[in-house]
Amino acid sequence: MTPSAADLAVIALYVVMVLFIGFRSSKSDSDDKDNTENFILAGRKVTLPFFVGTLVATWYGSILGVGEFVYNSGILAWVCFALPYYISATLFALLISRKIRNSNILTIPDQIASKYGGIAGTLASLIVLVITLPASYILMLGVIIDMFTSWGLFNSILVGAAISLVYIYTGGLKADIRTNFAQFIVMYLGFAALLYFSYASYGSVFDLADKLPATHLEAAGGNSWQYVAVWFIISLQTFIDPGFHQRCAAAKTPNIARNGILISVFFWMIFDAMTLSTGLYAKAFFEIANPLMAYPTLGEAVLPPIWKGVFMTALIATVMSTLDSYAFLSATTIGNDLLKKMRSFHKISTQKLTQVGLVITAILSILLATALPSVIDLIYKTSSIAVPGLLLPLLLSFSSNYYLKAGHASLIMLAGSLTSFLWMLLAEFSVSFVSGTEAMLPGILMSLILTSIFVKRVRYE
Repeated sequence: MTPSAADLAVIALYVVMVLFIGFRSSKSDSDDKDNTENFILAGRKVTLPFFVGTLVATWYGSILGVGEFVYNSGILAWVCFALPYYISATLFALLISRKIRNSNILTIPDQIASKYGGIAGTLASLIVLVITLPASYILMLGVIIDMFTSWGLFNSILVGAAISLVYIYTGGLKADIRTNFAQFIVMYLGFAALLYFSYASYGSVFDLADKLPATHLEAAGGNSWQYVAVWFIISLQTFIDPGFHQRCAAAKTPNIARNGILISVFFWMIFDAMTLSTGLYAKAFFEIANPLMAYPTLGEAVLPPIWKGVFMTALIATVMSTLDSYAFLSATTIGNDLLKKMRSFHKISTQKLTQVGLVITAILSILLATALPSVIDLIYKTSSIAVPGLLLPLLLSFSSNYYLKAGHASLIMLAGSLTSFLWMLLAEFSVSFVSGTEAMLPGILMSLILTSIFVKRVRYE
């Protein structure tokens, strides 16, 4: 996209606004620098509007990946990237959101450690890191910045990471949530503009059928149903998503945690309708060499000045809202769940260790983003490793009727994740017996088998 001076002014205004909100939040916490609960959970005082705003905004960090998916596969993107997550999020809200708020836990590894011991907590921390390192979001933000600056991808990644993380370093979750709320408004405004001007230029999205490949209108999109089924399993990542757990723990009341998720599902449906429709417009009218550029290509064609800037800002805001949230989650895992448990760092405040974790997170994410530059691959591969290991032990940790012994829980986590990782590794080397089977499935199967063997029912006297 080629921005005008007016478009660049809109983007600059957004950057100033986000930095102001972020640092303002940091200043308000200046008297509580060593208050762990305040820094990590915003004092457990998050109200319903801010809860919904932050949860909705952090859902869409892979926005360019959504465009890539819609452009390549049509409504399959909604079947895989939207519908399963509505179901999983609703179940999360109804089953465990209130339990999380009523507990005194700070993080998922804290929950695992409280039920299964320190070794299991450390394993959970490592698995959580797999899905919270924001490599794919750093990659996407770098692509967007490079798109209108021509600074080069690596330099753009560095600039994007610095802007996104600097206010989280001092403000913690409160800065994250307040900036997320502003980003929530910007992202809806930008995609509403893109949809409106696409309609004005090309007519109704319902008239595109003859301009789209037949597979783009099929639920499976020409893929196997096994591929579709795996995405439904991937959506179970919602239950182990540290963002959901952190925000539920930070909610002012248990009802806000539950109702906030249910309201968020409604907002996700609206945003998904806009992203699916605009992605189909891009496919119908443009030949795009790099499908990651589906939304930017459409925006370049239909948006007038200023509105183009609003849309470009919406892309930046959508990615930044997830990047800073997951970076903070990763930093919390490193600082609170790993370093703080080591004797050498025990006397150092959790805030300082989390800030160290944020620096480590930035470095690791930048390296991973440059090593595996595909958004969908990053999400698919990391989820395929994390979900099999953590899902069942975490769910059982909230159960009052069933339990696992500490050693058994650790074994399930290790065996589930390692099975999927090794299966993925063998597939990379084209080993024949693993071909045709998605890596997550054997990991889930291993976890189910071991859980069925080791799970015990609580005996009431």
